[in-house]
Amino acid sequence: MLAKHSEAKDSDLGTASGPEDHRTRAAIELGSFYAGFSVWAYFAWYRNHPPLSNYKFGGDGMFGVETYAGGADKMGHAWATMALARLGTSVLTEGGWDHTKSTLLSAGLSELLFLNVEIRDGFYFEFSYGDLAMDTVGMFAALALELWPKLDEMFDYRVQYFPSPRYLENLDGGANRNGTPSCPKTACSRWNIAEDYSGQTYFLAFHPSSIHALRDSKYGVWSRFVDVGVGFQTRDYKPPPDPGDKLNAHQTLFVGVSLNVQGVIDWLGRDGKHETLRKIGHGLFEVFNLPYTIGGVGVTRYAPDKPNSGGA
Repeated sequence: MLAKHSEAKDSDLGTASGPEDHRTRAAIELGSFYAGFSVWAYFAWYRNHPPLSNYKFGGDGMFGVETYAGGADKMGHAWATMALARLGTSVLTEGGWDHTKSTLLSAGLSELLFLNVEIRDGFYFEFSYGDLAMDTVGMFAALALELWPKLDEMFDYRVQYFPSPRYLENLDGGANRNGTPSCPKTACSRWNIAEDYSGQTYFLAFHPSSIHALRDSKYGVWSRFVDVGVGFQTRDYKPPPDPGDKLNAHQTLFVGVSLNVQGVIDWLGRDGKHETLRKIGHGLFEVFNLPYTIGGVGVTRYAPDKPNSGGA
């Protein structure tokens, strides 16, 4: 993930000139990411939430307009599983592990991590089959993008994020404008940035530069910097509105364009200098979109004007 060139994205991991053998260190680094995630999840989701009286299986819907997050949670599950799997592959292969084995191992570990999240959710919220299904979609996306370089050259699945005003309000403890608590501690937790869906936009990007005849043509330089694709976002589901406010929850599916920051990085670094920074930039902007760099047109659906509920 971190060691790929956007123009061809051919993997240079595990080659004769590949990384030195630091496999133990790489395994420890990967373990630290999982440990860090587990600590964060405890504070974000479970610490202030009492367990249920009975274990709960169920489904909170998939992409229905009346679901607790309007479907953004499902896009987030797929993205998080994919991103963690690809990060793990990069860490292991940079440490000297075989790329294919690293990909399979990291994808499996990422899937198991989020399976464990669902199992634990059953004690506090509910075990969601929909969440688990989208985790699996993310795992297979990571496998496909890592094992088929041409596919990786063509597509990215990214999230664009900028904290929503409601989440920023919650950083001071989740108080309403009149100073009273606005929602349960777990829903307004300052740690729970993952559920700031009103600040997230998911984008499946296609790189026109993967069409080499276009990229290398006289007037094709633009294709290095612009992506086209399909996006999805929800607003005003979570964080929840203040009690008494009119609910304006809505979801939008759109087609649009985005800045390809990887292409910009390659263009600026075409002299071959600062290779480490280029790799880090590639890895980051392969899964994240620079804020305010997506635009498009689409269809918006609004939820009925009633209080939000559910969700973890």
